[in-house]
Amino acid sequence: MTRADAEQSAMKTWGNPVEQPDPVIWDHPVMRSALAERDITTVYQLLKRHGISQRRIAILAGQAQPEVSLIMRGRKVITYDLLARIADGLAIPRGLMGLAHTSADNTPTPREAVSTVPDRREFMGMLAKIAMGATLTGADLALLASTAVATPAPSRVGNTEVDQLRELTRVLWTQEQQLGGGAVRDAVIAQLGWARSLLGASHSDEVGDQLRAVLADLLTLAGWSSHGVGLSGPALRYSGQALAISRQADDHMRAALALNQIGRIYTQQRHYTDAHSAFTLATLSADHASSGELRALILASHARVHAETNNPTLAVDTLARAESALDNLTVNPLPAPRTYTRTLLTGETGLVHTILATHNPAHATQAIDTLTEATNQPHSRRTKRLAFLLASLATSHLTGGDAVTGIHMGHQAADLAANIRSKRLIDDLTILRDATGRQPNNSDAAELADRIGAIQK
Repeated sequence: MTRADAEQSAMKTWGNPVEQPDPVIWDHPVMRSALAERDITTVYQLLKRHGISQRRIAILAGQAQPEVSLIMRGRKVITYDLLARIADGLAIPRGLMGLAHTSADNTPTPREAVSTVPDRREFMGMLAKIAMGATLTGADLALLASTAVATPAPSRVGNTEVDQLRELTRVLWTQEQQLGGGAVRDAVIAQLGWARSLLGASHSDEVGDQLRAVLADLLTLAGWSSHGVGLSGPALRYSGQALAISRQADDHMRAALALNQIGRIYTQQRHYTDAHSAFTLATLSADHASSGELRALILASHARVHAETNNPTLAVDTLARAESALDNLTVNPLPAPRTYTRTLLTGETGLVHTILATHNPAHATQAIDTLTEATNQPHSRRTKRLAFLLASLATSHLTGGDAVTGIHMGHQAADLAANIRSKRLIDDLTILRDATGRQPNNSDAAELADRIGAIQK
């Protein structure tokens, strides 16, 4: 075999080492998810499955091959410069990774600069085929395929853009409260790229501070929605980013909210020492924010950790301090649509006593009474919260021996849960389903268990 033949054979096996991957690769759902999470390990592994070698990745991304190998085995890529270099080298649309949409000299990246317009005759012919019900060929589908192109950011950003971004963030938060993290997470992550591009545009110092505040709210929502679907790693990272940008803006309230969220995530994971630390830091930031709502929210969250670790005295005392904090409301409300009201505190009190009841049944009555009071209050904008409360209340009644009320409440929780995308809620429904098993001869309990099982599929 001649040298030329060998080179041609190698080209067939490994691909042109300086040719960027087929753009269609970036449109694959699994790849898109990995790019959105900046999970370069998965990105490189998927590229390998498409026949792109480590050597080729290394050449395109400007990395040493051993470094690519380490990343493929799990090493994290977190620095912005390296992420940007990987994106540009592999011709990944920066918007898919939530990176700024232009290079350092403000020159658009080649694939994002122009969106190719399909040939009109070909396109209209293909549309006619669709209208007539004909089967599309691979060429037809290729003509329909659209490479992700980032929306150009304005050259200068003012109050109008900030107001638009703030309103969209408010709507996304409202949707999360009603439908769960699974319903909004992809939209939030996509919006992060746009928000970051605005921050990179020309703006006044005042507008920059407002942009950072809204970006912190978006990052916090990205973290909470990630937590809602069971992605604890991204949940913590997005929350950490929210904390970092809040500190850049010297925004103590948003810093405290990010830390409180991190504490909630660690509580759910049963990493109680880390949760205590996060809530302690959140309290320190809240002291600078002078917000009774904020202090009450953090104290109520902290009370749950005390309950989980079977410390009823501290749990009850912390809830009392949260109630006192609501008596001292100031002019610093939480960022809309987030609030912390007495109704929400009542619900949290019921959940804390539900946890305490697992250690000491004496708390069961207090749990039922408080949850009943909370569920009787309007929750028009917090459907997801009401579903959590009803699930816990139903579990408490079934555990306490009141099967009729428990099953009735359980069906109410199931009614709401059917339209909510939240892994955390599914976990709570699993606890409720287990409680129905304590009624082995009750056909109504079996029916509720079957219904919950169907929702969980």
